[in-house]
Amino acid sequence: MSTFNKRKELQDFNDDVNFIAQSLGFERFGVLGWSGGGAFALAYLACFPERVNKAVIVGAPALPFDVSTAHNMPFASFMMKIPFLGLLAVRQMSRQVLRANGDIAAFLRSSQGKQMLRACSDSDLKYFLDPAWMKLMYLSMVEAFRQGDQGVKAVVAEHQAFMKAWPVSFSKILAGKLVIWHGSEDRTCRVANADLIARSIPGSQLEIFKGKGHCVMFDNFGKLGEKLVS
Repeated sequence: MSTFNKRKELQDFNDDVNFIAQSLGFERFGVLGWSGGGAFALAYLACFPERVNKAVIVGAPALPFDVSTAHNMPFASFMMKIPFLGLLAVRQMSRQVLRANGDIAAFLRSSQGKQMLRACSDSDLKYFLDPAWMKLMYLSMVEAFRQGDQGVKAVVAEHQAFMKAWPVSFSKILAGKLVIWHGSEDRTCRVANADLIARSIPGSQLEIFKGKGHCVMFDNFGKLGEKLVS
């Protein structure tokens, strides 16, 4: 139910994080970012390293992102390169998500659903074919499009931000503060992104999971908890 607010830079979200932390009474906390969320988590860590105990980013893009490999789907490249086409593509996806009306199998049979499955690595498919997991994923997509075209614009605007170089300096990030996870078979965000981020931030902890894809985090919840509280 958040009000749509077009943000041009990753750090434009930092005020939202600080507002939530203040409301909850948190002075220091861990930060987790999966997929595109990893870029926002890293931008927050760079700007407020004193507030973050540990940051873990999983399957995150290095910026500027190589849009030719985005999501392993052609429409994602168009969305990032040509915003007008991106709006059309995401608008169609939102319609198919909402038209399914809770019938996850119906969404997966839609053109966008089939495209999403084709883009998955073999190790990721087990999640997208798991009814309980897919229900959570589907509900998150429904929530993203709750406000109709405003949600569509937000998706396109955020992907546009990934096409720019990092707008923040990493110089204040202390060694050992950042953990980078990536699956070697990630087709949504290729593993080369993890290497680029690690080289940009000395002292970061890089771990590549052999044979795993974009959903590697869901195979390692116990280990993830240990990392965030270490």
